[in-house]
Amino acid sequence: MGAVSRTARFCQRRSGAFRNWLERSRQRAMARLMLTRATALLTLAAAASLLPGCTKDQDLYPSLSIRDQERVTGVFDPVEAEPYVPPKPNPETLGKLGKLRADAEAAHTRFLAVAERTRGPAAAGRGAAVGSEAWAQAQVALGDLAAAHSEVMVPLAELDILYVETATEAGDITEIEEARSAVEALVTAEDRLTDSF
Repeated sequence: MGAVSRTARFCQRRSGAFRNWLERSRQRAMARLMLTRATALLTLAAAASLLPGCTKDQDLYPSLSIRDQERVTGVFDPVEAEPYVPPKPNPETLGKLGKLRADAEAAHTRFLAVAERTRGPAAAGRGAAVGSEAWAQAQVALGDLAAAHSEVMVPLAELDILYVETATEAGDITEIEEARSAVEALVTAEDRLTDSF
């Protein structure tokens, strides 16, 4: 019986201590809440006291809003580029074109004459034994034909140089291209004729 009463008294003391601790915790929480509210009210009051100052100084500083002249309006029309017109070759180059074309035609005429003279020896040497008289005459005739053919290649090479120089300088290559094509056609014709022997 004595043990029971001691236990009851102990429980009562523990229960009282818990109630005291609970009450103190509640009071501390209330104090913190009041402090937080007071701080918030002071902050709002300070901010409100600054607002009249901002309103008063508004006319002293320019507005940061977008001005009418800063707004983008209108339509942008791109300027059309003028077409590039390449410059004509200088008179010296044009003079070279005529001379080179004339040289090529003269060389081609000489080639045709040599080709006519080569026809007989070439036909006689066809099938002849190597080292024979007919074979030797055919080889000489074909050598003369090759030399005549190389003469027309010289104007073509010079025309190629003029073409590259003018094209590099963005000049008009039309007339150079025409002369070059004409001489190239002569070279192609001579190649076919040479292959036929």
